[in-house]
Amino acid sequence: MIVTCCQLTEMITDRSEGKLSSEQEEGCARHLAWCDRCRTYLKQMDLTIDALQGLPGEPLHDDVRAALFAQFQRRKTTAD
Repeated sequence: MIVTCCQLTEMITDRSEGKLSSEQEEGCARHLAWCDRCRTYLKQMDLTIDALQGLPGEPLHDDVRAALFAQFQRRKTTAD
């Protein structure tokens, strides 16, 4: 399976949770073997997750959640 940068970024969470098929995992590994940008992105995500795990879980207000979701959707649309 050939994995593009965009596909890899969409699979990062599933990859870290062990939810990818063996074919997807192999595709990610091949992609990461040559793509410096995605390796950097993966390291940044790992650092962010590690940093955020120490924070207390507080619920987001609905308006904040909606604004964050809208921003993620805009970024995803421009990345595609």
